[in-house]
Amino acid sequence: MVRTLIRNAVIVDGTGKEPFTGDVAIAGDRIEAVGRVSLRDGVFAAVIDADGLTLSPGFIDMHSHSDLIQMVEPAAAAKIRQGITTELLGQDGLGVAPLTAGTVAAYRRQVAGLLGDPPLGWGWRSFGDYLAELERRRTATNLAVLVSHGPLRLAAAGADERPATSAEIAAMVEMAGRAFAEGAFGFSTGLIYPPCVFAAGEELSALAAATAAAGGIFVVHVRNERGLVKESIGEIFAIARETGVAPHISHLKVIGRENWGTAHEVLALFDQAAAENLAASFDQYPYPAGSTMLSALLPPHAHAGGPEALLARLAHPATRARLAEEMAAGLPGWENIASAAGWDGVLVTGLDDGPNKRWEGVSLAAIAGQKGTTPQDTVFDLLIEENLKVSMVNFSMAEEDVGAIIRHRSGMLGTDGLLLGKPHPRAYGSAARILQKYVREEKALTLAEAVARMTGRPASRLGLIGRGFIAPGAFADIVLFDAARVAEGGSFTNPCRHPVGIEYVFVNGVAAVKNGEAAGSPAGKVLRRERRK
Repeated sequence: MVRTLIRNAVIVDGTGKEPFTGDVAIAGDRIEAVGRVSLRDGVFAAVIDADGLTLSPGFIDMHSHSDLIQMVEPAAAAKIRQGITTELLGQDGLGVAPLTAGTVAAYRRQVAGLLGDPPLGWGWRSFGDYLAELERRRTATNLAVLVSHGPLRLAAAGADERPATSAEIAAMVEMAGRAFAEGAFGFSTGLIYPPCVFAAGEELSALAAATAAAGGIFVVHVRNERGLVKESIGEIFAIARETGVAPHISHLKVIGRENWGTAHEVLALFDQAAAENLAASFDQYPYPAGSTMLSALLPPHAHAGGPEALLARLAHPATRARLAEEMAAGLPGWENIASAAGWDGVLVTGLDDGPNKRWEGVSLAAIAGQKGTTPQDTVFDLLIEENLKVSMVNFSMAEEDVGAIIRHRSGMLGTDGLLLGKPHPRAYGSAARILQKYVREEKALTLAEAVARMTGRPASRLGLIGRGFIAPGAFADIVLFDAARVAEGGSFTNPCRHPVGIEYVFVNGVAAVKNGEAAGSPAGKVLRRERRK
């Protein structure tokens, strides 16, 4: 058994307690001892003098989109190099399992703008098959996975814009139950994305009840993060009160200039939930810009019927004109990301090599100006030409609200990182940005509080046994960083740069980063949640 000794570190153990100076001994994949460890206490293959460095549990990404990229880029450098050792996949209702043979081709096209389309056979069908495929290809990070609403609804009810029938809801609940038995940590839905957006309350309540019965968490991208964000969160909290499920809101934010400065009103919902003993939580990326598929700029009804139907609408002149009008004027209840950010605040990001590659990092307003067309037609043309595989960054939030949300105790780290083309810098730098901007520079969080929101709290929320804390017997997922120097390396103009100051990262006792550089072979594990007895 390989043993490693880390000496003289400032230890932040993930509980939120004050840091202390000490040593950590690693034996195999576990932490053997914490405190003061003598070199005479056995033989160590490596001894690291961590004087001046801070030691914490490995960071946990509560909102990851590495579902496919992980299988072709197992080194997971964007995550590992910022200290993330565990990722939660299957987000926004758009994970990739379970699948049926008849839905694979269309679904693969639909999610390409979010998850990419790497050269994979998509041969898995059940949730368990997908976990086995992840294991077969190995991984640098530990992977926990949610069962996703989208594949369930496609299999049971198709892509039509309508409520599901009772029989279809029962079929979704049955499929979700099998996924929970195979190790899913909870259920996710994305209520702005098709086909999830077409779900009514009865469907969500039934799936929430199944999630509660399995002891999982109910992870939700709410219907509207703009003018109706409080109502949208209220919908999920009402379902949680009815079913007993643990609700978790994805990438909490308020968008649109008209809503800036109102984060405190949204956070009051979480305070009220806590007062009622409703275990509500959220994740957040520490930036004032979002990122998702370019197709999310279209009204929900445009997606009815699936990708082929969407592309046909975009090619039809009269339908294009109607969609353009709706994107300009808005529709009741629709958050309309384009108007929230403005056409000059939406940047095209992930594009494959080809004639449109030159538009990466360029705003829709600028592209339209250079092409001599409207921003709406620019969106339609790009989606057609790229077969929907386009992502975007949208600047729609205020730093004031980002800072208010990050101070709230119910929050956790979520990168929401898309890894396509010229992505949002959150994919590479979220954890480091929290330590740099909100701990060291602005002192909005103490170091212990920031680490707890990235380690112990998410581990407890997910039920990750033996992870998220520095303690004897815990898995040796460990980060050593220079708290005085750690900083994100990327920016919106140059996003694919790793942070500085992350000196060592261990995953299950194996060094994945040494002296700030990638090292070692992938040592992550595919995790499975045990069902509540």
